[in-house]
Amino acid sequence: EVVFCTMKRLLTSIVIFGLSVLSLAAQQNKRIYLFPEFTVGQMEFYNHTIVDVKMNFDAAGQKVYYYDGGTLMEMTNLPMVKILQVGDRVFVVREGLLCEVFDKAIGPVLVNWKFKSVNKGSVGAMGIPTQGKVDVISSMDLGRSSYSPSNRGEADRADIHNVEIWEQKNDNTYFISIHKQWYRIKTLKDLYATFPDYAPQLKDHAKSEHLTMVKAEDAFKMFDYLHTLMD
Repeated sequence: EVVFCTMKRLLTSIVIFGLSVLSLAAQQNKRIYLFPEFTVGQMEFYNHTIVDVKMNFDAAGQKVYYYDGGTLMEMTNLPMVKILQVGDRVFVVREGLLCEVFDKAIGPVLVNWKFKSVNKGSVGAMGIPTQGKVDVISSMDLGRSSYSPSNRGEADRADIHNVEIWEQKNDNTYFISIHKQWYRIKTLKDLYATFPDYAPQLKDHAKSEHLTMVKAEDAFKMFDYLHTLMD
């Protein structure tokens, strides 16, 4: 029985270790925090409870993490949050998404920050990016210098570095309120379809100013221009 328990714990450890490696290999699933470090925020819930919590927002996985003492926890009751304030930044929850509030000329604009890592390939000969197979990934979180799928379970040389090239891109969702009605906008096509009467002018403006909805500052400029058209 003792041997069985020991083997069970060993197998469990191997499974957990394997899952950890897979998590590291899937870089696009890594957490990308909105704040550079965990920061104390004040949360007000719809039941009028107010709490201060050391937290951060994973803009890749769309989850709020916080510390309960020294334990990192995931918040599961996000829709119950009425308002979250971190310093001078204010957040609310809309359609289940945590959104930062911005006061713009067109009215309140909510931004659901969403970041994703896009694989641009790996470093090949002469440092030129290539779409070839990647054999080395960073595994500093496992206490190793690196990890190689071709030599699983063994640390490689300390001078081997991550050969994958990842680019962080925005995939934000925006909510704008006009005449007390909320509109959800994610792309320029969404904007044109939502406001068809102004679509030709919006298209010309986006083209002439080289604006997209990827960057928040571009989205704000499009909303500001929409406001001028609606005046």
